[in-house]
Amino acid sequence: MGTWAHGNFDNDTALDWLDDITGQLLDEIAEAMDSPQSLEADELDADLVPCRIELLCAMAEKGMPPHWPDVQVLAQWKQIYLQAWDASIDELEPAPDYKRDRRATLVATFDRMLALAHLAEDEGEVEED
Repeated sequence: MGTWAHGNFDNDTALDWLDDITGQLLDEIAEAMDSPQSLEADELDADLVPCRIELLCAMAEKGMPPHWPDVQVLAQWKQIYLQAWDASIDELEPAPDYKRDRRATLVATFDRMLALAHLAEDEGEVEED
């Protein structure tokens, strides 16, 4: 196909690169989900997983959706992440407002990903396992 318009992502090279980047982000999230201890509130992946999801969602909302895993897998990711976070956050003695607001942000982030994946599924863009 080559190039079909003037946009930054309107060519095969750019879309191949984008696919590589989104695939890497999804792989990093999946790897973190395989090690729930890495999702405890004071661990690196507890901070980075929501950032990775945020980037994937932003790309999807711009019309460049990743090849989302099955929606059931994404729902499991939400459950795994929140269980690890909930089980560990109190050890850090956060302010009650921070704990409540941060959890709400995390839930909203995962819900946004799930909504976008449902949309992609409806359009036939979700990978089959």
